[in-house]
Amino acid sequence: MNNEELIEMAKKVKVNAFAYQTGYKVGAAVLSENNKIYLGVNVEEKCLPNLSICAERNAFQNAFTYGERNFLKIALVGGMGDKIDETLTPCGICLQYMLDLCPNIKIVVYINGIIEEKSLQDFISVPFILNDKK
Repeated sequence: MNNEELIEMAKKVKVNAFAYQTGYKVGAAVLSENNKIYLGVNVEEKCLPNLSICAERNAFQNAFTYGERNFLKIALVGGMGDKIDETLTPCGICLQYMLDLCPNIKIVVYINGIIEEKSLQDFISVPFILNDKK
């Protein structure tokens, strides 16, 4: 699956987001090593951000529900209403989540109207990595 197709899937699912507080809807499509796509949207609650979930983590949790553990890339699309924000990047919580679960994943986003594929290292200059104490 190419980046344009993955972005299109994220765009389609974005309409299902529940942006109760902010009105900012996000769709995510994660591609597994098994070539399966798992989708997610942001779901906001009244006590934002405590009970809310970002689209990225929602998509990964969907994948984990079906036994998926290895991921190649994730595409993100977000914006107010039907508009697409060309500056969207994952939040810090989602970046750390991906660093812990799949540090080699590629992140597909719009940058100034162009679809770009980035690494986690492009977003995190000094990653927090907890050494395994086991």
